[in-house]
Amino acid sequence: MINRHRRNRNLTAFGLLAFLSLWSVVAVGQFRTRDISGTVTDHQHEPLKGAVVEVENCVSLGVVSYITGRDGRYSFKRLDGDIDYRVWVSFRGHKSRVRQLSKFDEYKPKIIDFVVDLH
Repeated sequence: MINRHRRNRNLTAFGLLAFLSLWSVVAVGQFRTRDISGTVTDHQHEPLKGAVVEVENCVSLGVVSYITGRDGRYSFKRLDGDIDYRVWVSFRGHKSRVRQLSKFDEYKPKIIDFVVDLH
């Protein structure tokens, strides 16, 4: 009788542990991320080396930056898919217009190209 009670309790604990493990895998699978990339150029379509691309999290107001290389390209990986973002570029005192990235946008990689007016 005691062994049967202990066995039932162990089976219940094992079942609960299995359920929680499965649920945590599903919950982790639900976390969606997205990538942003693009190119920064001037009006003559020349890439701007050294442009600063900034992404602002609209919830925490935290900002991350990327400095473009010779090709003018930038990339941000694994941004939280459930957050809105603002993206802009600064280059030698000139600033691009601010672009919005909504949490309701598609979750495929987003390409946002910027043209900075240098005049």
